[in-house]
Amino acid sequence: MKIKNLVPDHEVTITNCESEPIHIPGSIQPHGFLLAVKIVDYSIAFASKNCEIYFQLPLNEIIGKSLNLFFDAAEINAFTAQYQFDGREMERPFVFSLQGKLYSTSAHNSGDTFILEMEPFAEEHNYLPELYIQTKRFAYHTERSDNLKNLCQDIANETKMITGYDRVMIYRFDKDYNGEVYAESKEDDLEPFLGLFYPHTDIPVQARDLYLRNHVRMIADVEYEPVPLFAQEEESGSATTLDLSLSFLRSVSPIHIQYLKNMGVAASFSISLIHNKKLWGLISCHHSSPKYIPYYVRIAAHLQAVFLQSQIDVRQVADEFELTKETNKKLQNLSEQFAKEQPVISNESTLQLLQNLLNAGGIAIIHKGNLFTAGIVPPKEEIQLMTDWILKNIKNEHFSTSRFADDYLPAKAMCNSVAGICYHQLGLLPGNAIFWMRPEIQTTKLWGGDPNKAILLNEQNNLITPRKSFAAWSESVKCQSTEWLRPELDAAVAISLVIQRQLHLIDLIEEEVKYRSLNEKLQKANDELANMNWISTHDLKEPLRKIQIYASIVLEKYSDEIPDIVNANIVRMQASAAKMQRLIEALVSYASLMYEEAKFERVDLNSIVKEVVIDLKEDLEENGVTIDISTLPTVKGINFQLQQLFVNIISNSIKFANQDVPLIIKISSTKTTDNPASTAGEPPKQWFKITFSDNGIGFNNKFKNDIFKVFHRLHTSQYTGSGIGLAVCKKIVESHNGYIIATGDTDKGAQFDIYLPV
Repeated sequence: MKIKNLVPDHEVTITNCESEPIHIPGSIQPHGFLLAVKIVDYSIAFASKNCEIYFQLPLNEIIGKSLNLFFDAAEINAFTAQYQFDGREMERPFVFSLQGKLYSTSAHNSGDTFILEMEPFAEEHNYLPELYIQTKRFAYHTERSDNLKNLCQDIANETKMITGYDRVMIYRFDKDYNGEVYAESKEDDLEPFLGLFYPHTDIPVQARDLYLRNHVRMIADVEYEPVPLFAQEEESGSATTLDLSLSFLRSVSPIHIQYLKNMGVAASFSISLIHNKKLWGLISCHHSSPKYIPYYVRIAAHLQAVFLQSQIDVRQVADEFELTKETNKKLQNLSEQFAKEQPVISNESTLQLLQNLLNAGGIAIIHKGNLFTAGIVPPKEEIQLMTDWILKNIKNEHFSTSRFADDYLPAKAMCNSVAGICYHQLGLLPGNAIFWMRPEIQTTKLWGGDPNKAILLNEQNNLITPRKSFAAWSESVKCQSTEWLRPELDAAVAISLVIQRQLHLIDLIEEEVKYRSLNEKLQKANDELANMNWISTHDLKEPLRKIQIYASIVLEKYSDEIPDIVNANIVRMQASAAKMQRLIEALVSYASLMYEEAKFERVDLNSIVKEVVIDLKEDLEENGVTIDISTLPTVKGINFQLQQLFVNIISNSIKFANQDVPLIIKISSTKTTDNPASTAGEPPKQWFKITFSDNGIGFNNKFKNDIFKVFHRLHTSQYTGSGIGLAVCKKIVESHNGYIIATGDTDKGAQFDIYLPV
C-alpha cells in the first residue's frame, strides 16, 4: 500500500490573506497525534507522521488498518457509546491507552470520518473543587462589576491566573471587525496594549469563520515543526484532503506564525466570544516562551468565556440604562405635550424638542414637499439631494450611520453639520421623512501599528507578509459623528411613529374639512339637479304639450286656408316639439337611475324578455324581426330596470336594422369566470353573460366605448333617437354591479355582452 503526504509539496503562493486555505493545512502541531477513522468500518484513513512514535509502527502498517488492532475493545465500545457521531464535539475527552500510556482524546466528525486527537494524559488535578471555586469567583466578579468593561477586566485577570500566560487581552470587534483591546492583564515589565486598535486584516474572513466554529485555539510553540498528515494514495495518484476546521491540533497559517513572531510572542491561546451568533471578540493570551496547557486548564479558561458571553447583553443593557431612562423621560414628555395640544411641525419649539430627544445637532422634517428645520443643518437643496439619494439607494424605511460620507460622498463637504444621520420615512409616501443630524467629532484613534501597512508584500517572492512594527500609531478621525446608541435608535422609531400619527391626524382633519365643504357643494348641486328634474318633468313638458296641441288645432281647422309652406313648417314644429319631449323623458329616466334606491330581488330574465316581446310586438311585426331566445337565468336585481335594459337594447337593434336583410336578434346566456372588463387584481368570480346579437348595420368597433356616452350618436340624422338609450343601459348594468361590453362590425351587425354577478 502506498501512502501520500498531504502537505503541499510547493510553497502556497498567496497574494490575499482571505484566499489562504487554513482549514486544510495537511499538518498538525506536535503536542499530540491525529487519526481520522472511517465511520462505516473504523478503518484508519488518515494519520499524522508522529503516530509512528506513539504506535512504534511505520505509517503503512497503521493507515488502512482497523482501530480495533491498536486499542482495547472495551475502550472502543465505551467510546462509541459516549460519542454519537452526530457532528458535535465530545462533551468531555475520552481516555484511550496505547502502548501502556494514557491519552486524553477529543473527537469530532469531518466528512465520512471521525477525527481522534490525542495528547499525553496530564496528571488530573482536583477539577470539580476548582470548578466550584472558579464559578464562585465569577459570581463575585459579576456582583462587583457595575459595567461591561470592569467585568472584562476581571475576566482577563482571572484567565491569566488560571492559564499562567504573560499577557491576557480581551478584544472587542466593531462592525467592520477592527479589534479594540478592551481589557488587559499582563506582567509588569510588558508594554501595555490596552486601548489600542488592530485592523480587521489581522484576522481575515476565513479565520473569523473558524473562530465561530472552533472556539478554543492553542499554539504551544511558534517554532514548532509541523507534523504532516498521511493518507492512502488513490489510483489516480492523489490523496483526498482532510478538513481540520474543528481540530485543536490543526497546524497554523505561516502568515499568522510570522505575525506572532513579529510581536515577540512564543506561544498563544485564544478563546472565541460569541454573541448573537456573531464573533463579538476574543480572549487572547500571549506568552514570551513556549507554553503548553493541558485539556482541563483549557476547559477552565473556556468557562470564563462562557460566563462572559452570558453577561454581554446584561452588561450592555446596564451600560445603556441611564441613557434609556433619560430618553424615555423625554419621550414621555413629548407624548404628554402632543396629547394636550396639536403640534405644529413648523414651530421652532417643537422642532427643538424633537432635536434634543436624540441629542442631535440639527433636525429636518419633510412633509408634503415642505421642509422644516432647526439647529445646524445643510442648505435646503442639499437636504433634498440627500433624500433623493436615500430613496434610491436605501431600501429600508430607516437608516442611520455615524459616517455618512462613507456612503454618500457629497457629505464630505458637509461634515460640520451632517457627519452622522438618523433617517426615518414618515408614512407610506417616500417623500415624507425626518432627519436627525450630528456634526463631526474629531478624535484620535490609537492603532497597534499603522493599519495601512497591516499586510506587506515581500519583494523577494512577491508574497504577502504581516507587518513588523506594532508601535502605537495615532490616526486623526474626521467626518465622523458620535455613534447612535441603541436607546437613541429605539427612541427614533418611537418618535417617528408619534410624528407620523400626528401628521396623519392633521391630514385627516384637513381632509374632513375639505370633504365637508365638498359635501355641502354636492348637496347644493343635488338640490339644483332635483329642482331641474322637477322643472324638466313639469315646467318644460307642459309648454311642449301646448305647442303640439295648438299646432294640431291650427292644422285641423285652418289647413285649407294656410299656404302649403306654412303647413309644412307647422308639421316640422310639431316634430321638433315631440323630439324635445322624448329627449326630456329620456333625461328624466337617466337621472332617476342615479337616485333610485337599489332594492334587489330575484328576477327571472325569461319572464322579462316575454314581457318585452309583448310590449314591442307591433314594432317587431312591422319590421319583420325574428327573435331567437335561449333559456336565461334568474338574477338578483330591480325588475323594472332590467325590463328597461332589454327594451332599450332590442329597440336599438330594430332602429339600426339593415333594410336589405331580415333582422334576426339572438339572446343567449352562459356562466363564466372570464370578464374582460374587470380590473387587474380583482378576485375571480362567476358571472352570467347575457349576449344580444343582431345582423343590423353594426358600427365601427373603435367606437365601442363611445356609444355608451350621453348624447353620443354614431349615425346620421336619418335614425331617430335621443342618444341616451345606451347610456341608460350602461347605468342600469353598473347599478347591478355588472359590466356591459359592445362589439361591432360595420354592415354585419352588433353584439352586446352583459355581465351580471351570479
